[in-house]
Amino acid sequence: MAKSDPTPARDALIAKYLDEAFGKEQQLETALAAQIRVADRKQLKEGLQEHLKVTRGQSRALKKRMKQLGAEASAGPDLPGPDVLSEVASVATSAANRAAAAAKGPVQALRGTSPMDNDLRLVRDALWNEAEEIAHYDVIEAVAEKLGDRDTAKLARSHRREEEKMQRLLQRQIGPLVTAVTRAEVPAAERRAVTGRTRS
Repeated sequence: MAKSDPTPARDALIAKYLDEAFGKEQQLETALAAQIRVADRKQLKEGLQEHLKVTRGQSRALKKRMKQLGAEASAGPDLPGPDVLSEVASVATSAANRAAAAAKGPVQALRGTSPMDNDLRLVRDALWNEAEEIAHYDVIEAVAEKLGDRDTAKLARSHRREEEKMQRLLQRQIGPLVTAVTRAEVPAAERRAVTGRTRS
């Protein structure tokens, strides 16, 4: 005879939060694959590729833990975040900017968005996603600890550390990308004028 679950309500509550994190990880598998295709900076592309492997592993671990709790992972991903919406807006804006620049003449057409600007926007959106994932794992850990589920709390801590590692990698990209974007899109004379000013 199979042993019955002595804590069905506890397990269902924890599984609910695990399933939400699973949905976010599923969404990010798709987003990361798209970001890898468009990333220009080598270090960023490699970081995204490594994090895609981590994300897939996290999805498997979440699904396994839910099964241990007597739940099934839902098939539907989390709702789209700013990465999806920003990408659509960025493409539309980029096309509109190119059309406007082309109408102004050949010189203006060269002043479009640079690959580094696209990478900077990608980093911004990826940081937003990492913050959301960290929040998921903070909640899961707190609920699991409150309800005495050490295995789930340990899993959440482990996943959060992986997300924080990716967050730090992304944050390190900002400075070099800002430098590249400003060099590509702001004339040297304007950059010198700004650095030569004294602050009031």
